[in-house]
Amino acid sequence: MSFPGGMEMLLVLSVVMLLFGAKKLPELARSMGRAGREFKTGLKDGESASIDGPCPFCQVAIPEDAKFCPGCAKRSSEIISARIRAVPQAS
Repeated sequence: MSFPGGMEMLLVLSVVMLLFGAKKLPELARSMGRAGREFKTGLKDGESASIDGPCPFCQVAIPEDAKFCPGCAKRSSEIISARIRAVPQAS
């Protein structure tokens, strides 16, 4: 299966224009851009979580600005996900 050519793209664009109208397309593109920016911001916020405290794998104290555990060399993302899994879920 190959990438759609010029005629196929033109057909898709015309169907989108018929469905949404020329007036709504800029608004639709703007809202999709905002949603993408919010998604990226959410990903960055998740990465900046602190790993201060004991490591859930080896119980060695981890400094707040560390990128990995000095005891077992686990990455900060692994430590954070292990802590999230260790928290009991409310039923």
